[in-house]
This record gives sequence, structure tokens and C-alpha cells, in this order.
Amino acid sequence: MIKHTFFYLLLAGLVACTTEEKIEDDQFFVKEEQVSDVEYFQQLSDSLEKHPNNIGLWIEKGTLCKDNLDFDCALDAGAKAYRLDSTNIKARQLYAWTLINKTNAPISDIDRAQRHYQYILSRQPNDPQTLVELANTYSLTGDFKTAIKYINDALKIDERYRDGYVLKGSIYKTLDKNDLALSSYQTAVQIDPEFFMGHLNTGWLLTSMEEHQLALEYYQNAVELKPDNLNAIYGVAKSLQDLGKYEAALVEYRKLSKIKPEFYISYFNQAYIKQYHQNELDSATYFYGEVLDLNPKYVHAWYQLGETYKEQGRISEAGKAYSEAVKIDRSYTPAFEAAEKLRILR
Repeated sequence: MIKHTFFYLLLAGLVACTTEEKIEDDQFFVKEEQVSDVEYFQQLSDSLEKHPNNIGLWIEKGTLCKDNLDFDCALDAGAKAYRLDSTNIKARQLYAWTLINKTNAPISDIDRAQRHYQYILSRQPNDPQTLVELANTYSLTGDFKTAIKYINDALKIDERYRDGYVLKGSIYKTLDKNDLALSSYQTAVQIDPEFFMGHLNTGWLLTSMEEHQLALEYYQNAVELKPDNLNAIYGVAKSLQDLGKYEAALVEYRKLSKIKPEFYISYFNQAYIKQYHQNELDSATYFYGEVLDLNPKYVHAWYQLGETYKEQGRISEAGKAYSEAVKIDRSYTPAFEAAEKLRILR
């Protein structure tokens, strides 16, 4: 099964580098639990306690959860709506969407969703949303040719159907056709300038293409739409870092640390700036320590702490830091080689 997510790219490989190469294993999406209208969500939940068989309320709740990327909540509501009335098109569509947006959705669920969409399409053949969501089921199994066909069918019906371009862009990204992916994402944002995830997706893609200045603009657009969104702020911070605007980047990382203190990568990147770009080694050791307080198994922080200690002449402490990194990951070559060099020097 092809491992990727369409519609919303819920990861961003934006951590600082331990060398000049990227840390490929550390792709971060800051998970946020937030509903755009908390009061409305609570009203729906209260109403459902009194009227648990009201399919309309379940669909409303599921749609709200879907819009806020709360997949578990959407799945619960969608499944209940579908069980109440399997002939209800909106309930079936919501349920099908939740099946393919579960974490690590199995092939059996993707196949079920595909059958649901095909049934819906037989009832309403000119619905671009159904066509695009059906296309998504094919893309998730790697049948991109069929997926693109259904997307194009949807765009023939409505050439301004935003999510068609989003899915097409995600397919192109998976196929490493970044220029086509960028064009599709940018079209989606042009159609809907307030499409927050569109700005974020475009920023992430541009970051992977090392187009940091343009990426920064999209992240800033995302921050304008959602000023407290951690992913958007992080994108701004990392883009500024990549552009060599270190003081400005540190301001954004400090903002992140206040909003979500447990997000240790913001401390790691501050430490990296202090170590490699501002020669403030005491500050670097402090921030690496903050990282390791939050995540003692973060091997990159142990290695970089060792490098910082070595630059400070604290050889014994450097050796201990390298050893911790090797204990966590015996295949982590940089720490192993650094420890061996120290051993020889002694």
C-alpha cells in the first residue's frame, strides 16, 4: 500500500540539520486539538445526548470534526450517522471519508470507501466532491492514472473546485513532480485565498524544494489566517532560519515555546542556531538540555550536545553525551565516530 496522505499533508520535515544534510526521520506535524467553534461543538454534543437518533445532528458534528481535522471524532459521528440511515447520502459520504482518513487505513477500509463513493456517484453523477473523494481512494492504493481521471472529470464539471487541485497536487508531489504539484497547490489557494491548509501545504512543498523565501510568504499567509497555529508559526521560524535571519527565527521559536512548551524541536532549533551561527555555546547547551528534559531519547540532541561540549573543551562530558546517543541508536554513525575520535585523543 502506498503510504501518503492527500487533501492534507500532515507532516513537515523542517527540523534543523545536525550536519548540512537533512534529518530525514524527523518529520513533524504539531498536533493541535482545537475546534474553530467550541461553543457550537458543545451545543451539538449536548443536543445529541438528548436526541441520540438525530441523524442530522450526527452529520453536523461529523462535518465540524472533519473541518477541524479531528479524525477520531469524525469517524465516530460518521459511523453513527451511517448506522442510523445507510440510505442517507450525506451520512454515507461522511462515513466513507472517515474510513480513508483513519490512521494507517487498511486496504479493506479503502475498498469499502470506494464502493460507498461509487454508490453515491450512481445517485448523483455530476457531484465534483464525490468524484474527487473517489479519486482519493484510487490514489491511496497507487492507481494515480485512475485518480487523475476522476479529478479531471470533477474539474470539467466545476473548474474552480478547490479540492480537485489539492488532490492533484498531492499526487504530483508523491510522484516527485514538484513543479506540477506547486502549480496545483497555488491554483487551489488562488481559488480560495482563505484556504489555510492550502497555504501550509504550499509552504511545506516549497521548503522541500528549498525555495525558502517563497515558502516564508505562504507560511506568513497561514499565520494571518490562524495567528496561533503552531504549524504556521513553525514554518515561519524555520524559513527564517533557512534564510539566515537567525534573530527573527529565534523570536518565532520563543513564541512557539510559550504556546506549546512540550514541542521540543523548537528548543533544538534554537540550540542549533546558538551553536553554529551565533557561537553562544552556553546557550546551546542549555537548549539541548531543554530538549532532552522533554525527550531523553532524542538522539540528535545528545549528539549535538556532545559536539557543543567538545567545542567547550569539556571532553569527558562530550564522551558521555556521545555514549548516550549510541545507546539509543547503535546505528547512529556520527555519534559513534565522534566517540571513537575522543577515545583516541585520550
